[in-house]
Amino acid sequence: LRTPKGDTNSVADSTHTDVVYSHRDCFREGVTLLSSYPRSGNTLLRTLLERITSSVTGSDTRPDRSLSMKLAQEHDLVGEGLVGKHHNNLSNSASGRSITSSLPQLRNAHQTAYDPSVNVVKTHFPERKGWKHLRAQRVFLLVRNPYDAIDSYWNLCCTNTHTRSLDESVYEQYAAKFESLARHEIKIWCEFHNYWFDICEREGVPLLVVRYEDLVLNPESEMQRVLRFLMEDCEELNDFWQWRIRHAIGKTTKMNANSSCTTNLGSYRPRSSNGGLTSIGKSLRKNRYSESVLLHMHDIAVSFELERKHNSTRTKKATPTTLLQRFGYDIYNQKFPENFIDPPLVALTDSVSKHGSQHGTIHINKSAEIRSKEDPFGRAMTNWRRGQTNGDKTPFPTVSR
Repeated sequence: LRTPKGDTNSVADSTHTDVVYSHRDCFREGVTLLSSYPRSGNTLLRTLLERITSSVTGSDTRPDRSLSMKLAQEHDLVGEGLVGKHHNNLSNSASGRSITSSLPQLRNAHQTAYDPSVNVVKTHFPERKGWKHLRAQRVFLLVRNPYDAIDSYWNLCCTNTHTRSLDESVYEQYAAKFESLARHEIKIWCEFHNYWFDICEREGVPLLVVRYEDLVLNPESEMQRVLRFLMEDCEELNDFWQWRIRHAIGKTTKMNANSSCTTNLGSYRPRSSNGGLTSIGKSLRKNRYSESVLLHMHDIAVSFELERKHNSTRTKKATPTTLLQRFGYDIYNQKFPENFIDPPLVALTDSVSKHGSQHGTIHINKSAEIRSKEDPFGRAMTNWRRGQTNGDKTPFPTVSR
């Protein structure tokens, strides 16, 4: 998706269609997964990718689920349910159930075009299974600090929407439920990210870590990283693609070069109206978690790393580097979130795994989820919410973001 090296033509010399559609072979072959723990910004990243590349991103979520339908119908993410042209046999669902009979309804209700050539597919596996088995050759691991991600996940579970926030009265009434969820979900958060680091290393699959916080603070530079990862042998984007990125985030030459432009990121922009800075660590500023819960989160991160070091054949370090520290999210040792707000930002090191030949393949939605079937904070949250809201007839009070 780039013009040949040495091409000095300006953006104005070529039409958008000519440049985009005549150079698609510069994308790497195969599927790239966009993997994230829920509420970590995958829809934001998908929206930016679609704006920049004029292509459809997919998702392994069943397109007839209510939240998936809202993404397709209200947020223009029409690729819900698409997992790439080579892996879309609907009779082979991950759940083992045939849904071929509903194909016309799914196509008509949820897709403007059911079978485009999809190269990027969103997944929450192994936190939950998608509806289709698929194979991928690369992985974006989109990460977000667990304090905001878990708080946002609570809002998603309680409102069944992507864009509404719970009224404070709900936090007060269900404080014990929220605390139990937070104490549990930090384990899922740690296990989820460790899974992707481990499987990409084991299978020799390239992995690029994209931090949500960097995406909202510096969308231009982050999207440059993202596009370079998708393209074949691309060390630097040409002028056209740099312009496409700036255009997608609403950034003009007249704007401050350091502006985060988060107000221009579409309907799925960060919930804070003041931009990226105030969207980072907002759950901590709102005192969503007690000191006891925050200490528990850090202890869990340490215990996971100690277990990994114990099971690893590599040389063990005296002091483990937890996932919180690796991503810059440690409150006590790295002073999160101030370390993101006050320059310089926390460096994200070793973001691209280069193990093995980097020609491996990952097969997802086939093995077990990391949640047990009895997990009260997974899909069981739907029944809990309905039980508290008279079957959603009297929903929890919310406020618009």
